[in-house]
Amino acid sequence: MTAATFVRSWPSVSAWGAGLIVAALGAGAVVRADSGAAARGLGIGMVVLGLAGLAWGAAALSTGRFVLPRATLAGVLLALVATTGLMFLAPAHTSIIGVAAASVLLVVVGATAATHLRRLRRDSGAPRTAQPMSVIGLLVAAAVVAVLVTPALGATQDAVLLRDDGTVPVISHEGH
Repeated sequence: MTAATFVRSWPSVSAWGAGLIVAALGAGAVVRADSGAAARGLGIGMVVLGLAGLAWGAAALSTGRFVLPRATLAGVLLALVATTGLMFLAPAHTSIIGVAAASVLLVVVGATAATHLRRLRRDSGAPRTAQPMSVIGLLVAAAVVAVLVTPALGATQDAVLLRDDGTVPVISHEGH
């Protein structure tokens, strides 16, 4: 197993993690009661970008190829700008942990897209076949992304629920 085979699935799994976090940050901006029109509009765009990231990751993993590299790079840049913009629009209710984790994962996808585009320009454009992937590499990528994404999603929910006095409400589940 080569290093390239080992890490080939990492951009797809990173796109899933980033997509989940970006969609969660966007959804939080949409449903927050005191969100302004700008935050809600940005939130809707972020939900769309997050869902697109999930779809791209599935398409890239299922085909074994890097799908739509230019659109991928544009989507990564838009998601980075959107998450940063949300930090400025609603700083008290946007999770810095969520933004940081999404940014790390988006940089992985963006760097891979840029490298792929550069390689396409350098090559003569000969058609490439799907490349093999390592199951162990996929499991390692999934574990790393899970370690980043799980706390980020929890922090995103906490930031959305945060009251103005800095407390988080406790929701009881009595009667279950």
